[in-house]
Amino acid sequence: MTDITPLMNTYRECSRNLWNAYFSPREFTWDLHGEYEGIRKLLFEALVVYELGLYKECCARDTVPPPVLKVVPGATSVPILINRPSEGGGGYWDQEKDMSVGAGDIQLRFLDYFDYSQYPVKDFRFYLCKILQFPSHAKYEGREALVEVADTLVFHDEQTG
Repeated sequence: MTDITPLMNTYRECSRNLWNAYFSPREFTWDLHGEYEGIRKLLFEALVVYELGLYKECCARDTVPPPVLKVVPGATSVPILINRPSEGGGGYWDQEKDMSVGAGDIQLRFLDYFDYSQYPVKDFRFYLCKILQFPSHAKYEGREALVEVADTLVFHDEQTG
């Protein structure tokens, strides 16, 4: 596995700056946010996927599989917020109060960046992850979780994509 934390930080900063400097000053609409998300997808392909050598110019963008990126706690113990199921879906991140995990406790797959608020400013303070393995709490495997970007590292798992 290759540490790509600096690469992800470049993508994060570019995405944040694009929104905060050029989209946020405009009147907010969900259409505008949708356009931004489309641009962000292209930025991810250009700044991360391409740099990992996974982007093939001969293929349509829709066929480029996303790389497997693992988010790993960078300290012995970092806070984690686990999504609690609720009626109608939703974003309740309080399944366990005051839970912390270390690098050997859990396997997390990067899904996206996350902020509680979509407007006006984006910071992308959290990684939105899928819990792949959590032996001490197997019932949470498959659920989404949040960990702070500042507390973690990101690795590209070449073995799985």
